Amino acid sequence: MGPIFRRAQPLAVSALIFFFFVATACLAQESSSQISPAPAAAHVGLPEDWSTQRVIYTRNGSVEDMMKVRNDPRFLNSFLLHNRREHPYQPQPDATSDFKAGQIGDQSLIDTEHPGLQPQSPGEIPLPVRVPKPPARNRHTHVDWAVSLGTQFGMAIGESPAKYTFNPTAAPTCTTSTSVGDFVVYVLKAAPATGSQANVLGLTNLYTDPAGNGYCPGTGPTFLFSYAIGSGGSLLSPVLSLDGSKIAWIENSTSGRTTQAVLHVTTWVHGQGTNATTGAVAIGNCTTGASCDVAISYTSATISGCTATADINTNSEIYVDYPSDTAFVGADNGILYHLKGIFHGTPTFDFCIPVNTSAATALSGGVYDSLLNPAEFFISDSKKIYAYTVGTSSFALKNTYTYAQGTLTGPGPLLDAFNGYIYLFSADDLAGHTSVSQLPTTLGSATVTPLGPANTNAYPILFYGTFDNNYFTNGPKNAKSTLYSCGTDPTSNGAQDLYAVSFVAATGAMNTSPVMGANTHVNPGGSNGTCSPITEFFDGSTDRIFIGMGEHLATTGANVVQMWNVTSQLQSTTSTYTAQATGYAGGASGLVVDNAANPATYPQAESVYFSTLAAGATFTTCGANNYCAVKLTQTGLQ
Repeated sequence: MGPIFRRAQPLAVSALIFFFFVATACLAQESSSQISPAPAAAHVGLPEDWSTQRVIYTRNGSVEDMMKVRNDPRFLNSFLLHNRREHPYQPQPDATSDFKAGQIGDQSLIDTEHPGLQPQSPGEIPLPVRVPKPPARNRHTHVDWAVSLGTQFGMAIGESPAKYTFNPTAAPTCTTSTSVGDFVVYVLKAAPATGSQANVLGLTNLYTDPAGNGYCPGTGPTFLFSYAIGSGGSLLSPVLSLDGSKIAWIENSTSGRTTQAVLHVTTWVHGQGTNATTGAVAIGNCTTGASCDVAISYTSATISGCTATADINTNSEIYVDYPSDTAFVGADNGILYHLKGIFHGTPTFDFCIPVNTSAATALSGGVYDSLLNPAEFFISDSKKIYAYTVGTSSFALKNTYTYAQGTLTGPGPLLDAFNGYIYLFSADDLAGHTSVSQLPTTLGSATVTPLGPANTNAYPILFYGTFDNNYFTNGPKNAKSTLYSCGTDPTSNGAQDLYAVSFVAATGAMNTSPVMGANTHVNPGGSNGTCSPITEFFDGSTDRIFIGMGEHLATTGANVVQMWNVTSQLQSTTSTYTAQATGYAGGASGLVVDNAANPATYPQAESVYFSTLAAGATFTTCGANNYCAVKLTQTGLQ
C-alpha cells in the first residue's frame, strides 16, 4: 500500500477500517436473545489487565499496522476506550452470556484467519448511536461496594485486578442461575489456607450498590469463585484468557526449602468458594475435575538457554501474546522466560535467557512489539532497558539503554506501538531526578523530562503515568497531547505530586519541562506517599484520569482515590481533582475501569476497581483491620 494512501486522511480512513474489523470481531461476542452462538463456538469477550495501560495504540497509526494487530485485545480495548465511544453501539438491554454457570468454554479459540475471534453473524454491524452524557455528580464520598479480603493483605502495590467484559458491544451483563456475566479477578499477597483465606478470587454481579439500586440485582457483588491455591501469595497482576475461563498468575511459593516463583494457569468454576476469608476452597484435579490448576515452578527448572535458579518474582507480570498463545515473564533471578500454549494447550516453558543475574536486579513486566520485524520484547531492571528479538526457540539481545541509577526496579516500559516510542519511569534517574524518558523502539537517545528530585520514600518507586485522549487520537505530534505522571514533591522528597508533560508538535518529542509542575492537590495533607499507576478513561465526551494516593502498608498517608477531568490539558498547579473518595487505607492498587454506560439505564455500570493497600482499626470500608476489594463509580467516585 503506497505512502500517499497511508497518509491520506488518517483519522477518517483508519476509523472506517478500524470500525469494520472491530465491529465484526466484537459481533462474534454478541450473546443477546437475537444472536445465538453456534454450539461449538467458544465465547470471546474482552479481558482487561495490567498490560492494557502499558501497550497503547493511537488513532494515527497506519491502516496496515492496525490490520496487523486487529486480533490483540489491547488494540480492541484501545478502540473501545478512545474511538467507539464517540459513536457507541446501541446496547442490547436483555443481553445474556452464552458462558454457562459451572461450565468452561470451548478452548479451541484460535483459527487461521482470526485468532480468538469466531464470527457468528458476519455483516450485521450495529448502527452507531450517541449515548447520553452521564449527569454530573457531587463529591460526596460513598462506597459503591467493598468486599473484605481479610486481615493479611490485598493486592500488591502497583498491581491491578483483571476485568472481564462478556459483551463489549452490548449492555453490561449480570450473573444469573444459568449464565455468567461480567466479572473481576483479584490475586492476593495473602498466604492461602483451605477453608479460610483465599489468594485467588472472582467477583460478579458487579453493578450493584448497598441500597439495591444497581443494574444487577442485590446489594453487593457475589463471589464467582474463591480459591486457596499453593502455599504463597502473589505480588503481581492476573491475566485472563479471551474466553474468560482461565487465569494466569504468579505465586511466590513458600513450600520446600527454597522460595520459588510458580506459574499457575487456573480454570475456575462458578460457585466454588463463598468468600475471601472463611470460604476459600481447594482447586480441582486436572484429570478429574472441572476446575483445574496447572502449576509450574519455572525458576527451579532447567530450560533451554539458562540453568535452574530458584527465586521469587516480585515485579515481572505475565505478558500474553494472544494471537500466538505464547507468553513472557521474568523473575528476581534476572532471567527472562518464554512459554507456549499458555491458554490453548499445555503451558510449557520452552526457552529463556539471562538478562541481568547480578544481585538486586529483579526484572519488570515487559511489553511485546509485534509490529517490528522481527518482533521484539522489551524488559527492564532498576537501571537498564533491554530489547530482545524473539525467535522460535531463543531470544537474542538487540540493544540496551541505561536510564536510571535506582535500586528498586521500576514499573517497566510503556509501549506506544504505532508511533514507535518506549516510555520509562524512574524515581532516581542518571541525573538524580525523578523523571520520565521517551526513547525510540531502537533504544537510541532519550528525551528526559524531570519530575522533581530523586524520591526518598521508604518505597522509592514511580509507577507509570497515562496519556490523555488527545494523545490517543493524534499521537505525540500535537501540542494538546499530554502525558500525566506523578513525580516527587520538590520540598518533601518522600511525597509525590501530579505533573503534566506536553509534546513538540513538529517532532513528537516530549518537552523537557513539564507543562504543569508539581501539583500538590493529588496528595491532600502532603504526607509521604506513592501514587498508584494512573488510569485514563474517555467516555465519548469527557476525558478522566484516576489516581490513588497513600503510604504503602501504612495509614498515615492521604488514603484517597481521585478523579481528575483532563478534557482540557492541565497546566496550572492550582488545578484540582473533580471528585475524591476518602478513607481507603494506603491508597489504591492499580485501578481498572470498565464501561461507558448511561447511568440512567445501567446504574453502577461505569466503575473503577482496586484493592486497598493497608488496614487499620479506624478504617471501616469493609470492616476494621481488613484489606478491601472496592468498586466506585467513575464520575463521582461514589
